[in-house]
Amino acid sequence: MAFTSKYGSLLILLSLMPTWAGALVTAQNVTDKHTLAISLNIATTELDRLDILYSDTDWMFDFFAQPTYTYSPGAVINANAATFPTTVGNGLTLAWVTLGPCGMQAPHYHPRASNYIVAIDGSVETYMIAENGARMVTNLLGPGKMTLFPRGSLHSMQNKGCGNATLVSALSTEDPGTHTVANGLFNLPRDMVAAAFGGNKNLDIDDLMKAIPPVGTGVTMGSADCLAKCSMQ
Repeated sequence: MAFTSKYGSLLILLSLMPTWAGALVTAQNVTDKHTLAISLNIATTELDRLDILYSDTDWMFDFFAQPTYTYSPGAVINANAATFPTTVGNGLTLAWVTLGPCGMQAPHYHPRASNYIVAIDGSVETYMIAENGARMVTNLLGPGKMTLFPRGSLHSMQNKGCGNATLVSALSTEDPGTHTVANGLFNLPRDMVAAAFGGNKNLDIDDLMKAIPPVGTGVTMGSADCLAKCSMQ
């Protein structure tokens, strides 16, 4: 193969680097096909890229086959540069979002992408604040309805029903990044976090931290009102 002779020494070097072929696909993605993604990033031409992606299976991603596919409470399953290297250089992440009853995506933002959300089934309420001083935009999405979260905007969504909801999410780069606000905030120095909450001396930052769920699959259980309505408390 022409590519092998042209980049042979580089591929040998890359083969010595660590790989994560068995890495768990979560909302916090780590590259699970490391050498392949690097090779695609440095390929000179599109024909070189096609030589790297020589197998038809390189061009398919099965959302349902991912280990985090669940509606308990749900998941964000990303096909992006980390999980599906064929996306490298093509400018898009596509995600299948599952929300079980009262499932919620905690407030977060994408530092490198705008986010388009389309509901497939169920009823999902979305919230978005573009920046300081901006009003909150709220929409109730049913099947076939879409909303947009601009790049860097704070947003969240919750399944308001007692059945499952499903959405498709498209982000405008193959490496959008996700920053879940609560998880990030409480990693700052304790005194700074306390000051951000008005310097309340009775506020126990450590207790608050313990209550914050890990990023996990990108979906957590939602509001107490919804849980009570669906008899899930």
